[in-house]
Amino acid sequence: MVALPRLIRGRALRRDPATSSQCEGAASVHQSIILKVQAEAQDRNVPLASILSRARIAARRLSLPGVPDWLEKETDGYGADDELPPYRIVECWHEFRNPMRGWCPIVHEGAQPVVGLFQSVYELEELLHGASSGYLTAARGPVRMDAYGSALTFPTRYRFTSMEVSRALGMVRRLILDWTIALESAGVLGDGTMFTASERTEAYSVTQNFIAQNQSIGVAGNVSGGTNTIAANQTSDGGMDVRKVRDFLAETSGLIAHLPSAVRDEMREVVAEAQAEAGKANPDGKKVGKALAVIKDLGMRAGGGVIASGIVSGVGVLLS
Repeated sequence: MVALPRLIRGRALRRDPATSSQCEGAASVHQSIILKVQAEAQDRNVPLASILSRARIAARRLSLPGVPDWLEKETDGYGADDELPPYRIVECWHEFRNPMRGWCPIVHEGAQPVVGLFQSVYELEELLHGASSGYLTAARGPVRMDAYGSALTFPTRYRFTSMEVSRALGMVRRLILDWTIALESAGVLGDGTMFTASERTEAYSVTQNFIAQNQSIGVAGNVSGGTNTIAANQTSDGGMDVRKVRDFLAETSGLIAHLPSAVRDEMREVVAEAQAEAGKANPDGKKVGKALAVIKDLGMRAGGGVIASGIVSGVGVLLS
């Protein structure tokens, strides 16, 4: 791919105790790794790869599940068999190289071809830096076409705008910013890279709720080798975005163990049934809708905890 391959001398000064305390408190806040990541995420001059590295340190020190996995994949890149977040799947044009006319379009019936961005954030930033033409390409296998009475073989490629990659990187930056804002609102700041036990507990709840609310951290289906042609938006006959439903169900499945035991088993069964239906090529929207309604009811019965509230809210968005 372009392709997408100072010493102060003199007598010591006396400090007022109150002023000293305020200064130390301010210094502690300024040392907060959470606020540091938050500030960098808002600064477009700071490379996203650098922000991710600091965010990974914070997540590990907080012993958080879920988010570190996502941060690591964004930092190191996704494997060929990994499932990609929706923002890393972009529409493209399929072209073949005519020896006489150069690159020419290949018309596809039905869904627009898509390409998966499996590269690390660092690699994507480097690719954007070198995309002077505003486009990036991904090599594809050759095609055979009938012309002039014989079958000819031509090399092909996928071509897409660099703006699509910019949007993907922008989404990662926004998600990191939103996550750190949620942690700050809950009082999770830390002293440098150290956090108290209560901060780690609070951060766990905040992060699980964040994952439930932000399904872009979920997956959108496997795009083998980054070249599988799939529909960008699949809907059920009930009008719901099936991809978002699958993402929500996958996230909810991972949160069930943290729900009250009174609803845990029933929630697990309903989610499994919904996943089975939503996983079909042509899912029944009515069945999926009913299952989501039950999931919402179970979430309400689970009480006002952060995770349960997140599940209820997530269903509300899907059914709106």
